[in-house]
Amino acid sequence: MKLKIKMPQLKIPKIKIYGIDVIKNFLFFTLFIIITLMAIAFVIAPSIRYFKKNQNIYYKTKTEYLSTKKEYENTLASLNSLKKKDAKIIAAFRREFDPKNFKNFASNYMKVENIEKNTTKVYKNDFLQTVYYVDAAIKSPEDFYKFIDALKNYKYVIKVYFPIDFEKNSSLIDLKLKIEHYRLKNLKALKAEVKAH
Repeated sequence: MKLKIKMPQLKIPKIKIYGIDVIKNFLFFTLFIIITLMAIAFVIAPSIRYFKKNQNIYYKTKTEYLSTKKEYENTLASLNSLKKKDAKIIAAFRREFDPKNFKNFASNYMKVENIEKNTTKVYKNDFLQTVYYVDAAIKSPEDFYKFIDALKNYKYVIKVYFPIDFEKNSSLIDLKLKIEHYRLKNLKALKAEVKAH
């Protein structure tokens, strides 16, 4: 004999209000809430964590960028200020030496009889140093020291070597001095760079 076990049937009671089945709607609403919570847990929550992580990276990068930009602007302003302040010196390093101009400048203090170019060599990688020997005559040593003092306002970068040979010759004093002229080594590349900017 076969034994039959009857499973109890679950019967959902029907409660209707204005023609709407309240229990069925409640079950559908509960199912909707469960599916929504699962979507939040498995789809939206990881996206939010990913977004927050990237948002933190973005704000950190933005802060570093703004800090670097401010430092760059301060450095640029400082360099421009320095460039304006030292424009005369920068221009002096760009000029080729002109013996005629030097004679004209020195004529206020001495009579230049001869300027002889000697050697040119590279100085500290970026500059050219050219040695000149000058034969001149002055009325008094005071004129020579006035000349030395005036060199700081001269349009070339000139260095005078000491000791200087002074030799009395009737009413004048003959002197032989060694001067060095400094200028930028690569003027053509510098001019091209200036034109590009």
